[in-house]
Formats: sequence, C-alpha cells, structure tokens
Amino acid sequence: MKTEQEPQPPDWIQELASSPFNEPMFTEKMKSRVLNSAANGSVKKGRNKRRSPTRLRVISACAFMILLLVAVWGWRESPALQRMIPIQGWGYAAKWTPRSVYTDDGVDKLQAFPGGDAAAGSPAGAWWNLLTPIQALEGKTIRITAVHRDTGTTLEELAETMITSDMAYDNFTRVSSRFALPLSGLWRFDVMVDQEKYGDIVIDVPDSSWEPSPSFVSAASEDPVESMLSSQFPPTEMTGIKGHLGFIDPGFIAGHPNKYMWHFWGSKEELTGDLVITAVKQNSSKLIDVFKSRVTPYPHNGADASLPTTMSLPSPGLWRIMVSINGQLFGSVIVEVAKP
Repeated sequence: MKTEQEPQPPDWIQELASSPFNEPMFTEKMKSRVLNSAANGSVKKGRNKRRSPTRLRVISACAFMILLLVAVWGWRESPALQRMIPIQGWGYAAKWTPRSVYTDDGVDKLQAFPGGDAAAGSPAGAWWNLLTPIQALEGKTIRITAVHRDTGTTLEELAETMITSDMAYDNFTRVSSRFALPLSGLWRFDVMVDQEKYGDIVIDVPDSSWEPSPSFVSAASEDPVESMLSSQFPPTEMTGIKGHLGFIDPGFIAGHPNKYMWHFWGSKEELTGDLVITAVKQNSSKLIDVFKSRVTPYPHNGADASLPTTMSLPSPGLWRIMVSINGQLFGSVIVEVAKP
C-alpha cells in the first residue's frame, strides 16, 4: 500500500536549528559541571540574584533595632546628650529652654538671679524678683520647688514663706533662697504664691570642680569645756571645707563600709534637724542614698556640731558626697574611692 511521505521543512528552519558559532561554545566540561550541580541540588541562579524582599526587610528591621538600642543606651549614660537630644520631642524641649525671665501675655512677671558661683553641689544663693508691688503680695505665702529634667529629682528650693514688707522694692518684691542643687543640668523652678502658680524659671546649672577636697586641721573650740578636752589631744585633720564641713577620713574603698566622724560649722538653726547624706559619681546623674540621721549642735574637735556615720560607696572613682539638713543642701565633699 502506497503511503504519503511527510512534507520536508523549509531550508531556513534547518538553518535555525544549527549553531551560529563555528566552534561549539557549550563544551563537554561545562555540561558535566551543570549536571553535577543539579545532582547536588546547588544550582545557582547567578551572581546578580536579588535577595528576597522579606529577607531584606528582616535584616533592615534588626539593624534598626540595634541602632535604636545603642542610641537609647548612649542617651541614658550621657547627661550632655540628654540635654542635646530630648527624647520626648522638640515640643518637650521648648519647655526646658533655659530662661531667667518668666513672661505672661508679653509682660515680664518673674526674674531669677542665681549667685555668680552657682554650681552643682555648692550653695550659692539666688534672688527671685516677683514683678508685682508689695501691696498686692504682702501677707501671702511663696514656695519654690525645683525638678531636675534628666532624673526627675525634686526638691524644695524655698519652703513656704510669708511675704512681708521688708521684701519690698520700688515696684517689685524680692525673695531670696539658698540655691543649692545636687546635680548639674537643667532645673525648672516653679514659684507658687498662695499655692497658685506664679511662674517658672529654667536654669542650666553647671558642674562644679571634681578636684578631691583638701585636708585641713580644725581650729580650737571657743567652748571652755571642749577646749579643755581638746587640749589633751593633738589637732584633728579632716577632709572637706575648712570652717564649714568635713570628716575624719580613713579613706574609701569601693564596697567597703567604714566609720566617718562628720563635723559642721554654723548657726544652731542651720545645724538642727534631719540630716541626709547622698552621693553622685563623676560623669553620672544617679544620686544614691548614703546615710540618714538627725543632727543637733554638739561642739567637738572645734566644730559647732558633729555626728558619727557609717558610709560606703559602691564603685571606684571620684564621688561628690553631699549633706542636706532639713531638705536644704548644706555642702559637699569630693573624695576618690579606691578599688577593692
């Protein structure tokens, strides 16, 4: 039986099927490499393979979280950075912009003039000018509180005080306070008159020197009994501020408590009340409690009052030890704590 032959493809089809190169470009070695890779399941899709979008997002998120953690840690450990970059936002920062004048509806209402030697850890005194005539304020009370921006530490700058005629000036009323702050940085002072806000002031308090406090020898006591007793012993050497405060210093070793006899000079009113000793380490804004007691005038070693204490500081380095009596900073001493 005769069958029909299938039609032959045109010549140009056969030419397309042939290689355009004079020599084979896909060698036997290349074929073998591809077959081996396929057998091992490791065929690569090329050097320019794009990463998975999901994988890129995960890597980016992880990197961002690491940077965020580093930034937050740095902010917490650096008071200077805290002042430069307020974590609550720029609106919050505007409330903490340093200002010595409080204005209400374009009218100056309150002025503050800290002492020229104002610095952390040292009482310097301040004048607070209420730009209201005494006739409108006499008989009312004034109270000033302070809050530290970086730590939230709050203290009473001026206890509630009656405004009297001797505070009067030509067209304003002037009140004074001790202006004694334990920490450097931004402080906001809220002035209350008859328990209503009169105004607020923001002051950037500078840090004081971290040079260790010097030693001094106490002067002879004017009290005859104390003088007689003191004559039986040699002069007492102390660390601190001569004529103000100091303690007999056996030295500090980190984490090791020891006994320290404090001495104070001042009036009976200044040296009677609740005593609190706190401390802050250099380059830190963390206050720690060291000792609490009550002090009363008792002449000893030439001082107007003395008090035995037990103190311990947790780590080596420079520390500022601060003494407050009845909530008012009395003074401070810089000590160097040795390693155990």
